[in-house]
Amino acid sequence: MDKFVTAGIAGHVDHGKTALVRCLTGIDTDRLQEEKRRGLSIESGIAPLELSSGKRIALVDVPGHTDFLKNTIRGLSSVDMAILIVAADDGVMPQTLEHIQILDFFGAKGGFIVLSKADLVDEETRELAEIEIRELIEGTFFEGKPVIPFSAIDRRGLDDIRINIEKAVEKIPDKDIKSPFRLWIDDQVKGFAGFGTVVSGTILSGTLKQDDPLHLLPSGIETRARSLETHHEKGSEAFAGQRAGINLHRVPLKEIKRGMVLAEPGSVNSSYLLNVDLKILKSAIKPVKNRQRMKLYLGTSVTNTLVVIMEKEQLEPGENGLVQFRLMKPVAALPGDTFVICLLNVQTVIGGGKVLEIPREKYRQARASITIPCLKALQEHNLKEFVEHIFKSNFTRLITANELAGNTGFPVTEIEAEIRARVKTGELLSFKGRGVLQRELYQELKEKLLKIVEKILRQNPLKMSATAQETINQLAPSLDEAPFQKMLAELCNEGKLIKSGGCFKISSLSVKLSDERENLINLLLDYAQESGFVPFSAHTFWKLNKRKTNINDIQRLLDYLHTQKRLIRLNNRRFLSPQVMEQIKERVRQVIKKNGRLTIGDCKEVMGYGRTVGVPVLEYLDSIGFTRRQGNERVLKTD
Repeated sequence: MDKFVTAGIAGHVDHGKTALVRCLTGIDTDRLQEEKRRGLSIESGIAPLELSSGKRIALVDVPGHTDFLKNTIRGLSSVDMAILIVAADDGVMPQTLEHIQILDFFGAKGGFIVLSKADLVDEETRELAEIEIRELIEGTFFEGKPVIPFSAIDRRGLDDIRINIEKAVEKIPDKDIKSPFRLWIDDQVKGFAGFGTVVSGTILSGTLKQDDPLHLLPSGIETRARSLETHHEKGSEAFAGQRAGINLHRVPLKEIKRGMVLAEPGSVNSSYLLNVDLKILKSAIKPVKNRQRMKLYLGTSVTNTLVVIMEKEQLEPGENGLVQFRLMKPVAALPGDTFVICLLNVQTVIGGGKVLEIPREKYRQARASITIPCLKALQEHNLKEFVEHIFKSNFTRLITANELAGNTGFPVTEIEAEIRARVKTGELLSFKGRGVLQRELYQELKEKLLKIVEKILRQNPLKMSATAQETINQLAPSLDEAPFQKMLAELCNEGKLIKSGGCFKISSLSVKLSDERENLINLLLDYAQESGFVPFSAHTFWKLNKRKTNINDIQRLLDYLHTQKRLIRLNNRRFLSPQVMEQIKERVRQVIKKNGRLTIGDCKEVMGYGRTVGVPVLEYLDSIGFTRRQGNERVLKTD
């Protein structure tokens, strides 16, 4: 497969970037009327270049004026290599250095320097300019690269430039076409009547085919690639590294703007939080303080962010440190993405770095001992250390290899291998593809679970059992269902818990009621005997007791006596004594044996009251399997 490369054309304003692109491609990238009028680039311009080898690359001509720094940063965010333009008559200027810094933060892999306007100076001046350039690029990715004198007037050096582009392209690593498709939308967003919305950008990873489904982030809009263009030519497939124009199916133009991401569905999530490795430039005038607000440039997105420094109160010029960005608007970033930051109201880059992790929660100092070792392992790209720390952080939810890969950028296959090794040694417990949990934490939670059930029952002696939901709420609300159910099953198998319906109790636990409650229970049982065949409610007893006792306490005690099988509870929450119910059952049996059936009209004869009070009693007899209803009549179940 061909190699696809994007080259940034960088340098100070009026140093000849656009002129070089025109000489190489015949294309004038200053397409706006304002750019023509002012004689400088405002937006980044794209021009395809076919090399002598047949390879086609994209040249990105970025603005050189500080007023348009936002567009410069966006233009350079996805380039693989760079051609730095320095005018021989001007020499190194402020934006020369700034563009180098931006390219360095964005991880450009190679390139060279063009000493433009060489026709305007003598040999000695050119030599002095080259010395100045070589001093500037020491310690950068440009160090040791060729410096080629060039003139857009007499075209000197143009052939050397073409040759060095070929050489630089050969050294650029191949793109990742196996990972999911992702593209940052840049400044070319257009709408065409009858055709729809077309967006463009450089494909960061993966492959896109016509009609492939896509997600537009951070909005989450679902669409598909209706048609494709690469370097202004229609095609059915586009690959990582190529500049692509994509016609989106049924997405209004107003729903799209520069800085959004097109991605394979499910491959990227938008986040307000990023854990990063931030470096402050030595040239920064002031340190960056904890909780200072900055402007973040990531991909082609721009957003304000709060800078939360993790290990100190400020980062001095030249320092780097672990930082959490808390964004004003969500960004569809991935670990490994690079960025630069600027002060809010000053058009100057003061730092940059790399995204280490997409966290699920805000950084808290209380969790520094857990968070920082994990992030340092990510800084060092040490998978074993990272996995070691992540599972010591007492996450009560199951963790999957896919989640860790998505949050950290480690290959999922390497994480799976590391997890399998730890499952084999018993350090981790696996739950059938749902994820893993640290075994030591699992055992701690299991022991705690038993204590929580006991605590629930002791706090409320009237409760005979604890529900699974109230137990997990006190144990760990974020605990996944699979390990929780495994704990319950193991405790039941060990005889430490007894399952009763959907609830759990402890067989060895004996809870004593207060003397006051015991006295009230005796009163209730006596009243049940006195009431005979007439069911009674908590309200009935409460009124009879002259409302001296809280009615809710009476109801709880009646329900408790029901669970103890010392009272019968009907479906209308009225109660009878078990002895009375046995008498009712005998009378019902006799009536059915005599008449062959029992009707609602027989309630008066059997129980002494009519339909309203009698029906709940008969329904209770049906529920326990003593009788069976046939239409409006009942027969004995044994019949």
